[in-house]
Amino acid sequence: MSDKPVRLTLTIGADGRVAAETHDALGQDCLPYVQALEDLLEATTEDSAYTADWWRTETVRTEPSVVEPQREQLDGRW
Repeated sequence: MSDKPVRLTLTIGADGRVAAETHDALGQDCLPYVQALEDLLEATTEDSAYTADWWRTETVRTEPSVVEPQREQLDGRW
C-alpha cells in the first residue's frame, strides 16, 4: 500500500452515469473501491480499465545491514 492516501475522482454525467477513477491505489488495492462504489451507488460496473497505478509497485526502503561471517568450528576449536 502506498504512503499516499487513496483518492477517488467521480464524474456524474448529464445522463446520470457515474464514472470513477482511483488514484494512488497500487495494483489490486483499487479493487475494493470498485465494490464499495457499486454498493454505495446501488450500481453495477459496465466498463473498467486499468490505470497507470495498476502497474506501479510500492518501493520499500530498508536500512543496509552488515552480516558478520561465522567461523566454522574445526576440531572443536574456533
